[in-house]
Amino acid sequence: MALKISYSPQFTDNLESILSFYDERNGSDKYSKKLIKMIHKQIRLLTTMPEIGCLTNFPGVRILFVDNFGIEYQIRDKVILVIDIFSCLANPDSRAFKKDKL
Repeated sequence: MALKISYSPQFTDNLESILSFYDERNGSDKYSKKLIKMIHKQIRLLTTMPEIGCLTNFPGVRILFVDNFGIEYQIRDKVILVIDIFSCLANPDSRAFKKDKL
């Protein structure tokens, strides 16, 4: 049975920021459209194969890598909670995973 997907506000806000950045930088939404398709395709894959992401140091939190981005998520009962998305090219010290957001 396929799991359902739920998105945190943090994920939604960060995804919007990422897409806006590329739209502005490139002067076009062509790459953003390609990126959003890749991201949603991989997230849909989690509904049938939820454990494909790498385990993290935080209990129950996994990371799925898509292109140059990491997508943090948790498997909760019959729901995949997509917690956050971040660029793997950014300075890791510039973002701190907020355990209280879980």
